[in-house]
Amino acid sequence: MSDRDNAAAAYYEDPENRQLTGHASRRPGQAPRLITHVPVRFSAAVIERVKELAGEDGKTVSSWIRDVVDREILRRARSRTVGVDPTVRWERRPSNLMSSTIASSAENIEELRELVG
Repeated sequence: MSDRDNAAAAYYEDPENRQLTGHASRRPGQAPRLITHVPVRFSAAVIERVKELAGEDGKTVSSWIRDVVDREILRRARSRTVGVDPTVRWERRPSNLMSSTIASSAENIEELRELVG
């Protein structure tokens, strides 16, 4: 940890420095972005690989998984809407931010690599 991290940790060890101040507020006109929590379980090998890929992309694991799901929804929406504009539009990420994964029940990363080929 850096000196800055150590100083912050020491500061917040004091319960008085963890008290809320003022009232919580939302920005006017801003809808909540994420409204539903969905618990999902992955094998240890898959989550380890997801962490690596998310790190390579400079994202959190959660945002990386959301991006993968968004791309799959977009891919399927395109195949069902030939010649028709879909009513839901998804933002397409630049290709240099895209990555892929494989879902499996592999027990370790070596078994996962064998599944991937």
